[in-house]
Amino acid sequence: KALAEREEANRSGKSTSVIFIRDSNALGQEVSGYIDYAHRLKTQDFEPYFSRKKKLMPGPSDLCYYNWKTQVSTSNSSTNFQVIYDDPNGILFQHKKDKKILN
Repeated sequence: KALAEREEANRSGKSTSVIFIRDSNALGQEVSGYIDYAHRLKTQDFEPYFSRKKKLMPGPSDLCYYNWKTQVSTSNSSTNFQVIYDDPNGILFQHKKDKKILN
């Protein structure tokens, strides 16, 4: 419901959202990651997520992804955010337009 409420603002560019998810994948492996919601809305059909037919999960192409069993880790910048992963405070996301940093 919260994602549906933010959909229009993210689609139109009025807002951007970073979603953190930690859950088990289809293989029962614990995974976690950060998703650029606006970017995902442009690249995927969200109807299965809104109708609860499919569970929103992070993947290797998202901003950050970690599989706790296999220890596979990836980070990728998106159209909206630059990933800063070498900061002593942890992973940061810098918005590409306004240069503000999310931590």
